[in-house]
Amino acid sequence: MIKAVVFDLDHTLFDRYATFTKIFNECDLSGVPFCEGVTREQALEAFIYTDRHFIHNLKPWHAMFEQLVKQGILRDDVISIDDFYYTCLVPHFKKISVPFDFTIPTLRKLREMGFKLGLITNGKHDLQYAKIANVGLTDEFDEIVVSGDVGAQKPSTVPYEIMAQRLNIAPNEMLYVGDNPKNDVEASRKAGYIPVWVRTTGTWIFPEIEKPELQVDTVAELPELIKGLM
Repeated sequence: MIKAVVFDLDHTLFDRYATFTKIFNECDLSGVPFCEGVTREQALEAFIYTDRHFIHNLKPWHAMFEQLVKQGILRDDVISIDDFYYTCLVPHFKKISVPFDFTIPTLRKLREMGFKLGLITNGKHDLQYAKIANVGLTDEFDEIVVSGDVGAQKPSTVPYEIMAQRLNIAPNEMLYVGDNPKNDVEASRKAGYIPVWVRTTGTWIFPEIEKPELQVDTVAELPELIKGLM
């Protein structure tokens, strides 16, 4: 019997592509080391492409940075990968995060159906809670586990174990919903949860990991999917 639904954040409950688009349209990007002649439109298209294809790598921002350099979008002789992420991107992510329009209605529908709700997300406390606040999710969960607060990040099973303890629900009575094959699907499965893969990016770069039986295009499909399991 399913008693709780626990979620990933990025690419699951908020729209990274819409977020990139808003950042590129509204923010001062003068500190980003674009190659000469690259337009904002070209850069945005490249950022979304690299995010879609490389965000699931073991070091996603390193992989994305390297691809953007190869594509002639970014220079790598004036800034390090870490400076690029923490100086050029994180300040904007703290201010702008665009939710999917179905996120909050779906969470509230699941709560009406009687489920406890949880969120497990990798990252530092200030950045992840800024994202959570930006998309209006601060009060939508019974428990939130941010990796930076617990000293372990997905794909470690520790955040999943902490969530189960906090909710006081057995892992096999919870769904875990996320887009990342390794961090979300495999890790939650190892922790005893029932994984649900959200096909946001459509990429599955880990052939050694078995795809889960339960899959959705968006979390909006979850209420009907769960009804089918009951």
